[in-house]
Amino acid sequence: MFGKNQVNVQIPLEPKAKLEPYEIHTMPVKFHKFLKPKKTNFGRLLLIGVIILIFIVGAGLGAYYFFVVLQQGGTMPLNMNLPVLNLNENDNKNANVNAITNVNENANINENINAVNVNANENVNVSLNTNTNANVNINADVNANLNVNQPVVPTPVSFFSSQDSDRDNLTDVEEELYSTERNLPDTDADGYLDGLELIGLYNPRAGSGSLLELSGLINSYENPGFNYKIFYPAKWLAKPLDQSLKEVIFQSNTEEYISVVVEDNPDQLALVDWFITQATNDNLNLMEKKITKNDMEALISANKLTYYLYSERTPDKVYVVGYNIGKRVLINFTTTFEMMANSFEIVPKL
Repeated sequence: MFGKNQVNVQIPLEPKAKLEPYEIHTMPVKFHKFLKPKKTNFGRLLLIGVIILIFIVGAGLGAYYFFVVLQQGGTMPLNMNLPVLNLNENDNKNANVNAITNVNENANINENINAVNVNANENVNVSLNTNTNANVNINADVNANLNVNQPVVPTPVSFFSSQDSDRDNLTDVEEELYSTERNLPDTDADGYLDGLELIGLYNPRAGSGSLLELSGLINSYENPGFNYKIFYPAKWLAKPLDQSLKEVIFQSNTEEYISVVVEDNPDQLALVDWFITQATNDNLNLMEKKITKNDMEALISANKLTYYLYSERTPDKVYVVGYNIGKRVLINFTTTFEMMANSFEIVPKL
């Protein structure tokens, strides 16, 4: 087409442009199947995790039971909170099983030995609740009480002797009754207190061992039905309650009086044995035992207001000498009462 002198001109090609780092390259379509993400089943992984957790908890409890419980005698400790495993499924179903077991053990030991009482109380309560949500609660309460108590000793009737100005064991009222000195404790100056002489059946107004029976300060009452004799102040009155003469009252110039009552002892028991058979308010362990001036066996009540007298000469009888103080708190004739009980004696039958 061109002539011989035609020049061959070459058009330079444009250089390839460099790819910048941020340019995106895509893979050919044939490789796309290898780049699809795999699907993961999370439900199965969760179930496997729960099973592994249950296995770990069960193994831990089994190891604890073996190494702790069985090594300590095979009993579960009472104060223990077990782990709670809750598996909730919403099936709208409630199954409640309540089992409550109460075990009460009471052991009471009461021993009065030298005033010591021991009480031991042990209470054990165990509650087991089982629900759809597996909950196990074990509660144990153990109470042990130790009480040491002193036994209560019955208190005698609250009363006091009236005023004794010279402190000779005779109240001022008794000083007037026996004409002794109110402000002189030893009226006859023989070295013995007036009250002690009266109890010993001596005359507090005359020394040298003068007997009370000959002093004119007392009278002697003799009971012909029961053959006993007793002194009483000369200014008082002696009054049998009836013709049986089984009870006699010795009346003072106040509401106070002293009585003698004859009680039967058909089995001829000893005094202590007879007393045990009687329904009285007196406690034998608190009573005083003595022999009177006239050889009578005596049991004296704790409040000193009753004498139970017994003699082998009349084994089928017991004589009760009592001091009735009425409603008084300050009483006047404690020494006179002791003198009368001390003077009581059995006399031969006429």
